[in-house]
Amino acid sequence: MCVDDENFKPRFNKDNVTIHSKERVYKGFFAIDMYEVSYDTFKGGRTKVLKREIFERDANAVAILPYDKNTDEVVLIEQFRPGALNDSTSPWLIEIVAGMIDEGESEIDACLRELKEEALMQINKDDLHLVNRVYPSPGGTSEQVSVFIASVDCSHIQSYGGLESESEDIRIFKVKADLAFEMVKKMRICNCASIVALNYLQHYKSEFTK
Repeated sequence: MCVDDENFKPRFNKDNVTIHSKERVYKGFFAIDMYEVSYDTFKGGRTKVLKREIFERDANAVAILPYDKNTDEVVLIEQFRPGALNDSTSPWLIEIVAGMIDEGESEIDACLRELKEEALMQINKDDLHLVNRVYPSPGGTSEQVSVFIASVDCSHIQSYGGLESESEDIRIFKVKADLAFEMVKKMRICNCASIVALNYLQHYKSEFTK
């Protein structure tokens, strides 16, 4: 099937949006900003002024899937997530390494730091492959997550990671890649960034096994 590239060209950009006001209405561990905006419509004309609350972390994030091509294994982590308290299986989710980009830090530096903090793994920046930069929930949060796959040697991984200073309690483990793909299908892995990375690896594994 032929894909028409014209359908993927942006119809609008930031110049088609008017921010009438912006106010930070809450600041705690996270923040909430209240916007009043209007914007051009596809049919022509303009919307009325709309009030929209945006969940803010005041930084973007990275997420990294470690993959060992020699053993065809991926490294995953498990940790408690308060946002999943009502999950029917468990609020302890199976995920890939992830974290916020610190002020003044590059995406790559954040990847190297998070791998060391959460999974106790050290790699070179050349071992990182960018998969995509995704918006987990753009209707309500500005956060963008840069998803990477890291080429690693996982023969001597540790069992537990995380920073005590941040009250992180993380279980580290490795499994065959095909099993991780199956766990996505069975919805045991339900974290957005993890699914993006694992689906990419499943479809483009040949890029990492050369």
